[in-house]
Amino acid sequence: MLAGCLVAWFMVGKRHHERTQERLQFITRDLGQRIEQRMQAYCQILRGARALFDASDEVTEQDWRRYTSALSLQTDFPGIQGVGFALYIPAGQLEVHQASMRRAGYADYVVRPPSVRDEYSSIVFLEPMDWRNQRAFAFDMMSEPVRREAMHRARDSGEPALSGRVVLVQETEHDIQSGVLLYLPSYHPGMATDTVEQRRAALRGWVYSPFRMKDLMRGTLGDHLDGVRLRIFDGEEARPERLIFDSHDGDPVRFDAPSHTQSIGMEGRRWRLLVEQREEAASDIDLWYTELALVGLFGALALTLATGLGNARLNNARLAELGASLAASNRLYSTLVNLSGEGILSLDEQGRIEFVNPGLQRMLTRSASDIEGLSLDELAAANGRHAAASMAAALMAGESVRMELTLDGRARGEVTVLASGVSRSNEAGQAAGAIIVMADISDRKADEARIAWLATHDGLTGLPNRALLADRLNRTLVTARRYGRSFCLMFIDLDHFKAVNDRLGHGAGDALLVEATRRMQGCLRAADTLARYGGDEFVALLPETRSVDAARAVAEKIRARLGEPFLTRDGTAHISASVGITLCPDDGDDVDTLVGRADCAMYAAKADGRNTIAVWNASAMDER
Repeated sequence: MLAGCLVAWFMVGKRHHERTQERLQFITRDLGQRIEQRMQAYCQILRGARALFDASDEVTEQDWRRYTSALSLQTDFPGIQGVGFALYIPAGQLEVHQASMRRAGYADYVVRPPSVRDEYSSIVFLEPMDWRNQRAFAFDMMSEPVRREAMHRARDSGEPALSGRVVLVQETEHDIQSGVLLYLPSYHPGMATDTVEQRRAALRGWVYSPFRMKDLMRGTLGDHLDGVRLRIFDGEEARPERLIFDSHDGDPVRFDAPSHTQSIGMEGRRWRLLVEQREEAASDIDLWYTELALVGLFGALALTLATGLGNARLNNARLAELGASLAASNRLYSTLVNLSGEGILSLDEQGRIEFVNPGLQRMLTRSASDIEGLSLDELAAANGRHAAASMAAALMAGESVRMELTLDGRARGEVTVLASGVSRSNEAGQAAGAIIVMADISDRKADEARIAWLATHDGLTGLPNRALLADRLNRTLVTARRYGRSFCLMFIDLDHFKAVNDRLGHGAGDALLVEATRRMQGCLRAADTLARYGGDEFVALLPETRSVDAARAVAEKIRARLGEPFLTRDGTAHISASVGITLCPDDGDDVDTLVGRADCAMYAAKADGRNTIAVWNASAMDER
């Protein structure tokens, strides 16, 4: 009997160890996914910032500040140190660049550190420009080998590149943290970038973000490190000299602590995650383990003393012991499932939902009784039912699936989740249901959509920018060629706008641009596109306007509306408009020609005294 109890004690200990490892494995996988998702969001931010440069001949400090302010970085992405731009400077252009920056108002500007190098870079924009980030202004990141390797990798690939461990120039003597930097190259518009050599020749600079690792992990993981210690190493090996983050660096070294490790890809680098159970978190489980051991010893003694009572009592004692173990396992399972912040559901053999945890009920603002009994596609939003049905079919066929689903959140509307599912098997090894864990990524998807919008629209007026205008104009050209149609293009310049800025201030100027946009849109049809081309210049694409006379009538409406007084908070302003018109295909059949000739016609209108309309005429106008 004693031997049987010892075996039972050993099995309980083994199961306890297995549950601990399963928990650490789950936590490690969850932390890895959170870090990867956050880094993907930062890559999207840099892609949006690069689009600002791609759509502009010149980006000013004011443009950069306005764009980055619209991202709400400190609110929506806590942990990011900033978003900046580092200009690439060939060695022969260093003095020219420094002289230009001094003329722009930076009297003591010098690229640092000051030494002779084959090539340079300089941080010219970095927002928010707080006291830490001011320390980085004019720093040449290519002067340092680890940063230079990542910058070259980004330049040659055209993709985001993460650096190895560095100490940021933003650091002071206090609270020094390991840092990493994420780079995305920016190339000069119009230059080919198909090969490595072409990308090197077209390099304009890098949009980038610096990260202090403790701040980054605090903003990314929040309170998801309760009871565990997370260490992150740069590279595949968990060596002390490669440590870049330790969530509890004051904890003593414990070689016998339960742990789990995982490698994740981070924009051209590998990070090794090591998750270890902390000593105070283990104490309750160790106490539970000790109590089970005492119960096992007591049971052994009781069984020894009760041997003479016969096999019936022996069987009853065994059943009681197994029942207690099962109850303890059920309590632990219930705690993990019910307290999880993720949504968890299970499917039965018919593919119907048989269980949902409180996390999923909160996520979808629906009760368990409202969900249980449905199929997975009945839980989805209308546009996500096919994907949900496909996932359920794959799971019921014995596959493991990971995909995005769009669910019906009732009061919340549509909820986007990252769903990971595994099949359950019966005793015959056949699929008999499934378990699905769902992480709510609705906020991340909304952030990605907002970043994509900012990359193709003007932040002040909300109009399409140059990049989106070029795309729509190209589409219109394709349709016009296919069906032999004509269409018109107008280039609109606001006369005397600079005088409004000088007299009433830039705030009044911005308000005037917004109101001018509203008035011009009121003169156009739904199929037309009004885009802000830059400053006080606008372009109107009229895809369904077939003649110059019809376009002139639209331009006259715009000119009249813009000639009416503008009432701003700082006073009344008066402007007018000079408009140039081109007709496709008579005046050109490609984007650059049409826009260039409309611009030329606009300048002819200005030369005629402003507040007038001019149509491109090859015999009377020279292309600029």
